[in-house]
Amino acid sequence: MLESFQIHNFRLFDHLEVKRLGNVNLIVGRNNAGKSTFLEAIELYASNASPMSLLELVDSRQESWFSEAQSHTQTFLGNPIRHLFFGHKLPDIGKEGIILGEVSSSAKIHISVAAYQIKSDDEGTTKRIRITDEQFHEDLSDIEVVLVAKESGRIRRLFRLNRDFRDTKLTSRVAEFKYTWQFVSTENMPNRKLAALWDLTSLTNLESEVISALKLIEPKVSGVAFVEDISKGSRGDNRIPLVKIEGIDEPLPLKSMGDGMTRLLHIILALVNARNGIFLIDEFENGLHWTVQPKVWDIVFNLSERLNVQVFATTHSRDCVNGFDSAWNKYPSLGTFFRLEAKDNRIKVTEYTSETLTDSLETDVEIR
Repeated sequence: MLESFQIHNFRLFDHLEVKRLGNVNLIVGRNNAGKSTFLEAIELYASNASPMSLLELVDSRQESWFSEAQSHTQTFLGNPIRHLFFGHKLPDIGKEGIILGEVSSSAKIHISVAAYQIKSDDEGTTKRIRITDEQFHEDLSDIEVVLVAKESGRIRRLFRLNRDFRDTKLTSRVAEFKYTWQFVSTENMPNRKLAALWDLTSLTNLESEVISALKLIEPKVSGVAFVEDISKGSRGDNRIPLVKIEGIDEPLPLKSMGDGMTRLLHIILALVNARNGIFLIDEFENGLHWTVQPKVWDIVFNLSERLNVQVFATTHSRDCVNGFDSAWNKYPSLGTFFRLEAKDNRIKVTEYTSETLTDSLETDVEIR
């Protein structure tokens, strides 16, 4: 479990340190203050700078867009991966790039750019020789510009940058993840992933936790199942959730029960499948009525402790903060709360204790 976290040179974070993290962490802040970016940084660290995670982060924000009006040639400086770096600019070759890890740890992940010159000896054996920024030249015909990850002196090649992003091939072996994790975005998870998580949960002792959570909104829920929907010619790749309601003979589509039920199923299924890992949720309150949020937070705190899951959530909602505060007071050793705020062209963090958060809410101080 992460006890602190440092981010350097990642997206809009020039440098950020959160010195204390708990089991359940709630992040607030105005638009473009870095709440979602903080979750992305945690995900990237959990994945151990997985090349797939890097590419998905760029795709998720449509930063890999391409127009027919653009030139079909692309230098490595224009690679969409640049958007992950502070200022939307790749660092110079061999210079400091993205740094992620615990504040006091000497084993942080460093993501940067390296260049290798390709040379062949008299016997035709090809070798890659790493070169410095001073040795770099404009002719890229015999040069590979590569995104690399370094940790504790070990360097991994991730993928080449001086080629069309659409043709990117992952050149490194998949590194072991630091943590397992689940991510629920503002738009929830695709049905396929939700169904896969249910398959891992059903017929285990955690299935009852999912049903119990859904009862917060509909007390008559007695079961959940996923079935194939071929109404749109999906050929078996679209399974949808159905719920069984006491007193109604036929199962009903989950979506017919409203956005709150759908959001709650995503939250709980992801949480129970993040055992001994990390659960990330962007805009926790989406679809959830304010009256149910304290009860959902109570379940999140409880399962986080029981399943050893570290939770990171964001919100814009004061009702959500109130619900979190209520649960944190029941589990005083488990929570942390902090606000991100843009000041002087930098993102700064303000950390709250349980007492200062409660006092702020009681005196109607704006903390979002």
